[in-house]
Amino acid sequence: MSDVSHGPDWWQDESGKWHPPHQEKNSQTDKQIESFSTQPDTSGEVNEDNITSHFKDRYGIESQVIDPKMIKDLRKAKEDTNWGPSKGSTKARFMRPQTPSDLFSGGIGLSAGILLVIAAFLDWASAGGSLLQGAINPIKDSNGVGVLLLGSLICLLSVLLLIGKRKRWVGLSILLAGAMAFFLSLFSLIDITNTSDAIPENLIGQYPTIDIAYANEAKLDISAGLWLSVGGSVVSLLAGISGLKRHI
Repeated sequence: MSDVSHGPDWWQDESGKWHPPHQEKNSQTDKQIESFSTQPDTSGEVNEDNITSHFKDRYGIESQVIDPKMIKDLRKAKEDTNWGPSKGSTKARFMRPQTPSDLFSGGIGLSAGILLVIAAFLDWASAGGSLLQGAINPIKDSNGVGVLLLGSLICLLSVLLLIGKRKRWVGLSILLAGAMAFFLSLFSLIDITNTSDAIPENLIGQYPTIDIAYANEAKLDISAGLWLSVGGSVVSLLAGISGLKRHI
């Protein structure tokens, strides 16, 4: 080692000293590597001192020079990251890939919840045919109340997605609530249809002198409120599936 070069093959280190060709250039790097701990980690905690041995033992990666300051900066950047809606894409076919998945799931979930709430206050069936008056108001029935509560719950869960609550249980809860709302809507649809089919027979049984043609025309017509409930529950199912399949 010298302060000046003694030939074209001499090389200079970081401190400005010159070395003859027979001395390898990686000697300084070896000294830096040796400064890190290569002992097996027995504490279970990964830190700046044992990270090289951790990666070597767990992943088979040979130890190399790692800047501790860089590790601290990365850790601090992760801790300082604000919690907000994700910007990841999704592979769901019904979702635009460039749309943030949380915003998409929360948006359609909120729309579905609002539809269910509105449907609970609309008539689900009305008198038709020879029947002059009468309607089925769902809010007076347990099924309608259930749809109202489930719609409100879906709205609340969708708001959590919109504000960045990136938890899979939120999407799962929307999916389950949508499934229950769909079951109640479908059950009501079947029940109203069966009731409508039984009206002529009931009229003839109660009023033997009633005109048969008049009785056969009596029925219940499904109103927009019930179809709105069915549609809202289906949309909420899509929102729940989207919430589960999102990529953060």
